[in-house]
Amino acid sequence: MAARSKVLRIASIVDGLVCDELHQSAAESVTAGTDVGNQLLCFGAAVPQRHVLFVVQDGRYVLDLPQRVGGQLVMRGRAVNIGQLWRKRLREDPRARSLRVALDPSTRGKLDVGETTLLFQFAAPQPVPPKPPFPAEFKARPSNMWTRSDMATLLAAFMLFGPYFIWASSKHIDYTIEPEIDERFLRVMNLDRTKPKKEEPEEEKNDEEVLAKEDEQLKPKKEDKVIDKPVITQKTYSKESMDKARGVGIARVLGTYGGNGPGTVFDVIQSTENNLGELFAAGMTATVLPDGTVVSPYVPGGEGISAQGAIVGTKGFEAQGPELAELEKKERKINSSVKSSGADVYGDADKKAVQATIRQRTGALQACYNKALQTNPGLAGKISYTITISVMGTVTDVRINDDSLQDAGVQTCTVAKIKGWRFPTTPGAEQASDVTFSVVFSGGS
Repeated sequence: MAARSKVLRIASIVDGLVCDELHQSAAESVTAGTDVGNQLLCFGAAVPQRHVLFVVQDGRYVLDLPQRVGGQLVMRGRAVNIGQLWRKRLREDPRARSLRVALDPSTRGKLDVGETTLLFQFAAPQPVPPKPPFPAEFKARPSNMWTRSDMATLLAAFMLFGPYFIWASSKHIDYTIEPEIDERFLRVMNLDRTKPKKEEPEEEKNDEEVLAKEDEQLKPKKEDKVIDKPVITQKTYSKESMDKARGVGIARVLGTYGGNGPGTVFDVIQSTENNLGELFAAGMTATVLPDGTVVSPYVPGGEGISAQGAIVGTKGFEAQGPELAELEKKERKINSSVKSSGADVYGDADKKAVQATIRQRTGALQACYNKALQTNPGLAGKISYTITISVMGTVTDVRINDDSLQDAGVQTCTVAKIKGWRFPTTPGAEQASDVTFSVVFSGGS
């Protein structure tokens, strides 16, 4: 059977982080609960201590769901809400305590077990890990290498000889006992055999010499005379000299005067292609219109642009004649329609608020459809979505169930826009809600 060729692969998610993963090597049952002995450890007050969540019967997997377990299953491309299955089960047997669902290799799903989310699917079996060549219980350990009598002997020897070795390692060696120390020992230990020299007392200086040196230090030194004379400069200069000196001063400020070096401000200004000379000749001016719009005169062929970048009175950009009429004839108008229908809510979210929000935001998907119609005018169809709304009103997951439109660009664009939707929060909501709705795209020629 096909079920025997695939096994379960399960990921355990807590607070949005993957904390555990199970990939089976062969088909076998899987337990879940709050006990650490389970294969899947789950958290929550309503979670059972131990429960066989996946049962193997006749080579096939059967999902055995206890009470208060939510989520969604996708079987053969069809999404089924677990809450809907529970309601159907309770109508058949009001005393039912568990829900059993037979799974096939195409099944995948999400289970909300307390505060833990379990994502599962079927995959190829994981290779069986090789067995160790030697049993782990016979691994070499200090307790297996030494008997109690050996350990007692070593402890007694340490207590007997340990203090002696500690004393010998810290005992000071007197290097002055030359006859008792061998010359080879001194060379090996890198010890100096020479005796320390005695420091000779310094000769006492004569009092007269000390007094003479102090008198020399107290004598004032001769200071250099500073002559304060005014520097006489030429008072009048020619106009040509002044202009040249002013240009050199500006070049020095910009860092370009004298010597080669890396690019400077002046070099960058001269190397630009913006025709700065013409702009400076025109004058750094701006015109303020009566409505408050600021206009700059620096647009070739026109009158200017506003300070916000809008074109104002630019005659050079105006197109007239048969060319413009030809372009207007070639332009094709797109009349498209995007409508939503069948919004089913499974969870704690307010059904009316969710349906109203979807109707209001469906129009945002029309841009994705119009873009596709430019290359495929006959495109039309319906897409069915299933979204997950958190208790905060954000869209955490978007899945496509059925798609008769069959356009990858529209799928990607609409899924991205739906993920940005925000729904009103529902007071008292404790778990996320799943919403299934369809969108009809029509109007293509």
